Amino acid sequence: MTLCFVVANFWPGWGGTERQCGLLARTLTRRGHAVTVLTRGKPGLPVSACLDGVAVRRTGAWGTGTLRSLTWMLTATAWLRRQGQTARVVQCYQLLSPSYVGLLGCLGRLQAVVIRGECSGAFGDVSEMRRLPLTGLRRALLRRADAVVTISQAIETELADFGLSGVPFCRIPNAVDCTEFSPADAGGRATLRARLGLPAAKVLCAFVGRLAPQKVPELLADAWSMSTLPNAHLVLVGDGPLRAPLERRLAPDRERVTFVGATDDVVSYLRAADLLVLPSQAEGMSGVILEAMACGLPIIATDVPGNRELLGADGTVGMLVPPGEASGLAEAMGCLAGSPERRRTLGGNARAMALERFDIQRVATEYLSLYASLGF
Repeated sequence: MTLCFVVANFWPGWGGTERQCGLLARTLTRRGHAVTVLTRGKPGLPVSACLDGVAVRRTGAWGTGTLRSLTWMLTATAWLRRQGQTARVVQCYQLLSPSYVGLLGCLGRLQAVVIRGECSGAFGDVSEMRRLPLTGLRRALLRRADAVVTISQAIETELADFGLSGVPFCRIPNAVDCTEFSPADAGGRATLRARLGLPAAKVLCAFVGRLAPQKVPELLADAWSMSTLPNAHLVLVGDGPLRAPLERRLAPDRERVTFVGATDDVVSYLRAADLLVLPSQAEGMSGVILEAMACGLPIIATDVPGNRELLGADGTVGMLVPPGEASGLAEAMGCLAGSPERRRTLGGNARAMALERFDIQRVATEYLSLYASLGF
């Protein structure tokens, strides 16, 4: 099967959406399918490239903000139309410009267009469409899709309220490579910590994500400052506009905190850690949580719809805390930091759940079943 995945940004620069797109593209390519990723051009990068066997095509995007989105939409749509019906299925990541590219590029042709929502709540696709002009026109165009992949009930509800209930919904979760992301034994963890410059004997609490408002890292800083965890160390993996104020805020605790910045080696930090902390105010289905689960880590996350649906309310793989409450976050970190046995139990359950429900091989098969149901 020949497929085209449309995504606004791609390597270099791996956010959650880009990681999910790349993981599925690589997996389907290794199964013998031909996948092209259509994305924005970036200065210094070639127009055409091959990444792990996946063809990458970048088309022009000029200006900033809305102008950049519009110019890319025009150049990407033109490229897709020039390809004719080469790609039997066009899958679009995010219900904004990538979906418009796919729908306009395939208009009047015998190609299936699958669109995929990425997040719910204030930072989600529907909220963004409601803020933008031409909302009605956007809605009418999205209704031409052959299927909408949803990753949570919260996203399905928002899409239905937006007027897309007439398009078939297909629930397929985000995925994780459970071979690449796997637990480290005690010796492996010690080796990783030595290589990464992390303390050998501390309980390592990891935050992985963009240091930006959606992830609310300042809440984690507040919780860490009020906690009394002499045996614990906080490592923040990621970069973003909030890094400088966070570093100032945590300066008094600099002996107990490590800022890593952006890295392509997230897996090593997760395998070296003892638990993951994610204080987001909105999530679709967090890829970082899935990666941490696959590494056998217990999770502390805020009780927002995407996290609640992923982790469940029974506390078998982690702890959900009220969003916006630093005290609850501090209490949960203290609870897990002080109990190696509970960390082992929750982490083992998390690994088992990742293998059973979210491994990329299983999820790739679900996508192929969807494409087959659309006649391809």
